Amino acid sequence: MKNFIELLISGVLAFVLSICIIPIMRIMAQKFRLVDVPNTRKVHYTPIPLIGGLAIGMIILPLIEISGDNGWKTILPIIVTSYILLIVGVLDDKTDIKAVHKLIIQICVSIIIAISGIRISSLYGLFGIYEISTYFQYLLTILVIVTAVNAFNLIDGVDGLAGSVAGVGFFLFFIIMLIEGNLGLARIAILFVGSIIAFLKYNLSQKNKIFLGNSGSLFLGYLLICLGIYITKFDNNTTTFPYGIFFILFVFAIPVIDSIRVYIDRVSRGKSPFKADKTHIHHHLLLLGFSHKKISVTFILINILTFVIQYIFFKSYPIYSSLISFCTFILAFKIIKSMNLFTIWKKKIKDLEYS
Repeated sequence: MKNFIELLISGVLAFVLSICIIPIMRIMAQKFRLVDVPNTRKVHYTPIPLIGGLAIGMIILPLIEISGDNGWKTILPIIVTSYILLIVGVLDDKTDIKAVHKLIIQICVSIIIAISGIRISSLYGLFGIYEISTYFQYLLTILVIVTAVNAFNLIDGVDGLAGSVAGVGFFLFFIIMLIEGNLGLARIAILFVGSIIAFLKYNLSQKNKIFLGNSGSLFLGYLLICLGIYITKFDNNTTTFPYGIFFILFVFAIPVIDSIRVYIDRVSRGKSPFKADKTHIHHHLLLLGFSHKKISVTFILINILTFVIQYIFFKSYPIYSSLISFCTFILAFKIIKSMNLFTIWKKKIKDLEYS
């Protein structure tokens, strides 16, 4: 109980420091023009500071160091490479780095993670395959990291969404580390939770709004997927609950599935899969009249519901449950898209009546 209270105090400290430091960083971001300028794809109308991810990263690192806990050293490759991506993200927010260059960097840091021994070593029974060769472990780990990071980056399209998913993801990691008795990593997780909650306070504000930025979405998405792969090592010792695969599915199932759907849809329309548009699930929810907060809450509730269903009914077959999740998501999206069309059609009818 004492350890638990100490960890919660760490989270509160991260929250308080973030609340105090973010306004200062917000002013500096405006001075150095580290802002998101509105355009036809944006849902905001004034330049917004892009310092959410930078603030979280700058606050967490010294807190980890002064905690006196060396648990973070077990994930040193993840920490170091995540801050590389944070720096790349800041440069991208400022100068707009080419997508191919960002992809190369993501592949490079993924290779470092795989070489360090943090790899996916099993397919968990998919197609009857469990243990896989070392070569395929490298290939699959790199593919999963790059795919997950870019998918997470793409959900950062409305206020609170990416931050909420990240916050709940780190809280789940906190719970798993408590169960495993790894207080060092549990402390890191709760520090992120506290700092992300502070970020969300500003992100969802109308007066002093900030955005996560590519720096934040790359940083947090990369950390979460790497931590998910890291805890798959506990799955071999767990007969009732495969931590790693459930964690990865919980955080990334919807972003990855939505990204794949969008890429396929763009290709089918003869467009580049990498050309940005407004066809993501959160854009459709906006058209239906959902507020940014409601969209974030909806995503979190869907994640939790999917997690509960998988745990109760499919905990022995997590990979197959992900396929069921995929089919469910596609069906849900088709319904939402139909509702969009119905809403637009109804608006046109109303416009004709008043014309």
